[in-house]
Order: sequence, then C-alpha cells, then structure tokens
Amino acid sequence: MDEVSHMGVVEKVEGDKATVRITSFSACSACKSKEFCTMSEMKEKFVEVQLKENQEVKDGDNVNVVIAQKQGDMAVILAYAIPIIIFIGLLIGATALHTSELMAGIIALAGIGAYFLILRLFKNKIEGKFMFYIK
Repeated sequence: MDEVSHMGVVEKVEGDKATVRITSFSACSACKSKEFCTMSEMKEKFVEVQLKENQEVKDGDNVNVVIAQKQGDMAVILAYAIPIIIFIGLLIGATALHTSELMAGIIALAGIGAYFLILRLFKNKIEGKFMFYIK
C-alpha cells in the first residue's frame, strides 16, 4: 500500500486519540538567505490521529504520521481540483451568457464559496474518510 508520511511531534494524548503537530516547510525554508527574504514559509498543522490498540505514545514523542496515498489524492482533488473546475466552468458559462467580466468573476467566486460552504457542512462526514495513523 502506498503511503504519504510526515514526521511530527505528539502535542497531547487523550484516550485513544493523539494530536500531532506537523511542521511543513516550503522549498525556500532550506535556503541560507531565508532570514533576509520574505519568501520563505513554514506552517504548523495539527492532525488528530486514532491510536491502534496497545500503541503507546506520550506528549513530546517524535512520530511518523501516515495516510494512505489514495486518501491523500482524494484530499487534493477536494481541496484544489474541484474548485478550479467549478471556477473555470462558471467563468466560461457566465461569459458565454454575455455577462460583464466583473459579474462573471463574482459568479465564479460565489460558486467556489458555495462549494467550500458545502464542504464545511459535511465536514464530519468527510473527516471520517481520512484516517491518519502513527507508524
């Protein structure tokens, strides 16, 4: 099974769940000149991980957080591919109906806003399909 993994640090453990902090770096963050440049980027993300039976971790442990490749691909599709398709489709559709460029842009942005609102409404159902675990 193909997997995507990231190193992280356990922030807290509650019962059979652990919250892991993953620090992701942009390519610029490894550059020697990053202190003088505003382009470098570092983000911290927190992931809730379901612990397996007999799996013991404690606060501060360095762990490897893993998700199946298919689940990672689905997350990329939901977060990036579908919104781009919606945006371009609505923009072309509104332009074909001879609306002004401003109105076409507003319609396309509203479509993306509606899409992300729908994702937010179904957040609990969607989150259940993405399972992270510690390896």
